[in-house]
Amino acid sequence: MTDKRTNEEIRERSGHVTFNNALEVFLYMLMRDHLPTGKVEMIVTEAVNAPMPVTFTNGWLAKYANDLASSLIENEGGGYNGED
Repeated sequence: MTDKRTNEEIRERSGHVTFNNALEVFLYMLMRDHLPTGKVEMIVTEAVNAPMPVTFTNGWLAKYANDLASSLIENEGGGYNGED
């Protein structure tokens, strides 16, 4: 079978979604390229349900995580724009 669909046609069939939010882009790239979606969901659930405040034992790593999170939060846009 020789189906010669263009990238544009494939994109339209699979859903064309645009994000304007650095956190959403980060999570998408993380799941697309590095971690299974189930693992990411498990970590998100664990973080959301953690009793606050959380005390970390590796101060350097905690501060680095805070810096990265701040960078993502500062670059938030409008989020999902409704295109698909």
